[in-house]
Amino acid sequence: MATPTPAAPSPEGNQSPTEGWRAAELVARMLPADEAEVLVQNRQTTVFIPVERLLQVVQALRDDPSAAYEMPVTMTCSDWPERDLRFEVMYVLRSLVHNDLVTLAVRASEETEVPSLAGLYPGMEWHERECFDLFGLRIVGHPNLTRILLPDDWEGHPLRKDYVSFGEPVAFTHNLEWALSPQDRPEYLPGAIRGSVERS
Repeated sequence: MATPTPAAPSPEGNQSPTEGWRAAELVARMLPADEAEVLVQNRQTTVFIPVERLLQVVQALRDDPSAAYEMPVTMTCSDWPERDLRFEVMYVLRSLVHNDLVTLAVRASEETEVPSLAGLYPGMEWHERECFDLFGLRIVGHPNLTRILLPDDWEGHPLRKDYVSFGEPVAFTHNLEWALSPQDRPEYLPGAIRGSVERS
């Protein structure tokens, strides 16, 4: 997989425009250079901004005619527990007017208050409840921040990478040494690491 590299997307040239260049240009006009990070991979743009700028930037992306990202596609999150700002919260926004798509992202810790976008995009409240439920994001300003997939009395947030699951481990060829006891292993799968299993 290619490593994303900072780039300045541009609609110029013979190639088709980089997806999301409108958002990147608008954010560059709005924020100081040290507050915005633009990553382009496979001609798709991700714009990282400070979480305290989220509402301001999203409203501009929605309302500025040069951008017009009026449709929220989804919101999701990834967890990097070794980092101080362990969560990367991503919002995918579409402009139907310009047929354009951009990913807007913020970084957050367990204590970071992430402002709700439900006031700007009413349908986003369901996605925010999912990220609250499964990652434990602290979303402020949401009209009804309750669990959406798990029972109200559920403890923990299952999509965090340090979440302790329950039940029996699932056995794969790369984890048989700990997933299955020796008496439960098939004879032709001795529990070695992946790629070294030999059949007799």
